[in-house]
Amino acid sequence: MSRKIVAALIAVVCIAMPDYIQAAKAKNRTFQMSYTVKVKGIPSDAKDVDVWLPYPTNDEAQEILEMNVKSPYPTKVNYDKEFGNGILYVKPMPGAEDFEVKMTFKVKRDEIRNKKLKNSSANLGDMGPYYRYLTPSKYAVINDTLKKFAAQATKGKRGNVAKAKGAYDFILDKMAYNKSIPGWGKGDVNRLCLTISGGKEGTGNCTDFHSFFGSIMRTQGIPVVFEMGFPLKPGKDQVAPKKGGYHCWAKFYVPGKGWVPVDISEADKDPKKTDYFFGSICENRVKFSRGRDILLEPNQRGGRLNYFGPDPYIEVDGVSFNGFERTIAYKDI
Repeated sequence: MSRKIVAALIAVVCIAMPDYIQAAKAKNRTFQMSYTVKVKGIPSDAKDVDVWLPYPTNDEAQEILEMNVKSPYPTKVNYDKEFGNGILYVKPMPGAEDFEVKMTFKVKRDEIRNKKLKNSSANLGDMGPYYRYLTPSKYAVINDTLKKFAAQATKGKRGNVAKAKGAYDFILDKMAYNKSIPGWGKGDVNRLCLTISGGKEGTGNCTDFHSFFGSIMRTQGIPVVFEMGFPLKPGKDQVAPKKGGYHCWAKFYVPGKGWVPVDISEADKDPKKTDYFFGSICENRVKFSRGRDILLEPNQRGGRLNYFGPDPYIEVDGVSFNGFERTIAYKDI
């Protein structure tokens, strides 16, 4: 990818607040978050250890304040060249034993709210800045079965908004939030296609719902971005550090309007909010990264990451290493 395309793409990532956000009606939430990673069990003969942590950044609905990092080893904040994700890179010394890295920061998170989405007649224009948002990823594939489903979902629909709503409704009809069937959580669109084409209900979590949406949209030439974060309990603090957990959503691009959010898995869990979660997302979340098939900075030696965060990514002598515990706590300010 050329430097011009990379620069333009990062500019798209860092857009100002788009006009589809009705700021006067939007809610917001300000909280302090503690993100801690404990790295454990590094082999005593390890020669090289690399640690990458998702480093939250500002966007049109999120402002990061007063970031503080504690680490026993040198750290550096980098940004990946394709999506502009913040990355806290930690380089332990040879012979490193168990250690802890902690980020403490304040977040002001705005609700993105829009009740009256309309199709746009504006032209997408130069496709260069949207290259990564129009390209299938390892799991968010485009195959013949997916194309057939996309044709069904968008039949008779004109414009990005109408087609997105068709895909949104189609997925709600064909899928259920269910983590009891093996294979969920990767966003494996081929798995969903096989299940649904076999006459069964597609199942999975937020990753699966929004990968399916992204693949359908890309068949229509509509840019889609996958965003990964962490959910907050409405109106409640999480004082005790919680292990694991994440939440993701998607945004599709409307020329002349900007990135429009959808949270299909939340709509499936709460059907009363089906209309709300098409075009709106609540303030009860923090975003850690965006994009799929992510190449970190500095580059990891293993393959591209399906997604990045909230978990860190660690390599020991160039091999992926899962000896860590990631916890998150937060408290409203």
